[in-house]
Amino acid sequence: MRVKIDTKILETMLFIWASLSDREKIADTFLIELANDPNMAAQYDENFNADSVRKVLSAISNRERMNNPTKKESRFWNNNMWMMEDPLFPESMLRPVKTLSPTAFEGEGDKEVNLVFYPGTTETYFIKGNTLFINFFTIRANAFDENAPATIEDLEVDEFIKQKLAEIE
Repeated sequence: MRVKIDTKILETMLFIWASLSDREKIADTFLIELANDPNMAAQYDENFNADSVRKVLSAISNRERMNNPTKKESRFWNNNMWMMEDPLFPESMLRPVKTLSPTAFEGEGDKEVNLVFYPGTTETYFIKGNTLFINFFTIRANAFDENAPATIEDLEVDEFIKQKLAEIE
């Protein structure tokens, strides 16, 4: 198995969080492009979709509360606000992602597997086809101790990924 790690959406979100923290406006077209990215769209259902992403991020950009949000939209709003409270949070959570080595997860066979970190809502992870999607907001890292291991569901990030990759057929 060969593993490819995709952090494009996270890099986009880091830009958005930094921009919004600095009170810069972000064009709706940029938010729509993010919302339509296939790796973002993989999580969509009847309660959370591309319009939800645009609506939530636009509300944050305009310093507005959301009107009648779904549970998932509300969680997405809260998670994004959390990332903007202190730049140490996203950076400490991103550190273990940036240091992942795809070869650490590789095994026998020619199967190619994608590992995507995305800003999600209520789920920790899900699998679609040959792609493992992990909700970035579920990473728990110590912003004050770089040597403390980051975890997802009380497992070190590497171990969590190994277990979930084993679920891909």
